[in-house]
Amino acid sequence: MNILVATVLFILILLFAAPRMALGESPSIVSADDIMVKIRLGLPVEYDKVAIIGNLTSERLGLTAKQILRIPFEVKMPASDGPMQVNSSIVIKDSIIYGRVDFYNTLFHKPVIFENTFFIENASFENSTFEEDSAFAHCMFMKTASFAGSRFSAKVNFLQTYFNGSSSFSSTQFGGIADFSHARFYSDVQFASSQFASDADFGETDFRGRANFIGSLFGQAAKFNKTKFEKETSFEMANFAGSVQFLRPFFNSTADFISAQFTEDAFFNEAQFMGPAFFAGARFSDLAEFRDCHFPAGVEFKESNFGIDATFCNTSFLQRADFKASNFLGFADFCGSNFACDADFSNCGFQGPADFSRSTFSEKINLHDAQFGKNVHFESSKINKINLTRARYEWLFLKWDSINHLEFDDGAYQKLIDNYKKLQWQADSSDCSSSYFKAIVQAAPNDSHLWIINGIRSIVLGANFSSLPSLI
Repeated sequence: MNILVATVLFILILLFAAPRMALGESPSIVSADDIMVKIRLGLPVEYDKVAIIGNLTSERLGLTAKQILRIPFEVKMPASDGPMQVNSSIVIKDSIIYGRVDFYNTLFHKPVIFENTFFIENASFENSTFEEDSAFAHCMFMKTASFAGSRFSAKVNFLQTYFNGSSSFSSTQFGGIADFSHARFYSDVQFASSQFASDADFGETDFRGRANFIGSLFGQAAKFNKTKFEKETSFEMANFAGSVQFLRPFFNSTADFISAQFTEDAFFNEAQFMGPAFFAGARFSDLAEFRDCHFPAGVEFKESNFGIDATFCNTSFLQRADFKASNFLGFADFCGSNFACDADFSNCGFQGPADFSRSTFSEKINLHDAQFGKNVHFESSKINKINLTRARYEWLFLKWDSINHLEFDDGAYQKLIDNYKKLQWQADSSDCSSSYFKAIVQAAPNDSHLWIINGIRSIVLGANFSSLPSLI
């Protein structure tokens, strides 16, 4: 590309990205070799509104300053045994880099700042170390960008950075604050096995491609507020050691949090999960909040553990909600929620109070073999079908007229009748008993079994069964 074309393109991009630049300004043309010479000599690199022509590659740091200027950049240099040392501070703003950028296995001892800069070709900082603050804020990577295996010892800033090609931060270590807020990833991005020792901010970040955070570690606060995930997103086996916020995020496809660990508070309030959501085997050691969430495509929390309170108030489950074999050690709050399809709480353990009041179960709620250590509340709820087989509870506040159908089980019926008697809900006890007798008749219609049915009547009601109205 000749210098004239490069200059014209540079001006057009800067007019789009940096409107504060005066219309009359024209960029200076800088050779990449001149920059590499400064880096080789340990001199500060400071440029503003320039067009950089040529490749910036760490392999050339093995040459002397004179060799850098004399040897063509196309020459392949032999690999170095150790990391390349950079003692220059690098500050490049409002500029455009036309060549390839490759600082593989480079140790930057001083700040590295790229601000509002365009990387036209591939950019790689793989396996490099940034000892002081670094920034790529408001930059645009037109092709691939890789920071895989790198270490940022201090703060790093990717505020409102655009990644047009695929990008990778796999196994990257962030020692200071990592700011990715308002960033845009237009292709797939890898954060697998990355480590954030300090706060990580992905607020209002836009992931247009697949986002992979498998096995990542968040040592302090992690924020994903109003973040958009357009395609498949995975936080499988991620470890959130600090508090985590997913306030009003948007997941347009599959969201995978299988076996994720949440050590402190986890907030998913007003989250929109448009695709299937998987939290199977997740561990919430502290408060877990899913208030006002929307699960239109199904959600799975089976075998999850909620160490303190778990809140799902006013949440909509439009497909199957699977909480099978989960443990709720604190208060389990599902008040005001809507379950449009089956809700499976079978084999669950509720050590604290459980509140399903004002909730609607349009299909079936399965409480088979569920164990409740404290009170269970279903006041003002609506249940189409419920399975209470082998469910264990002391006090169940569930009005009989809230149930459309109780799946038949002798023990379930008898326990529920006893529960109503303890609550002194006489009408509910009577209505439940009548339904119980009808269910027995349907299960054993043969006349030879009538004496068994009549015997059950007398035991349950403590009355002369001959005076009771016929149920056959």
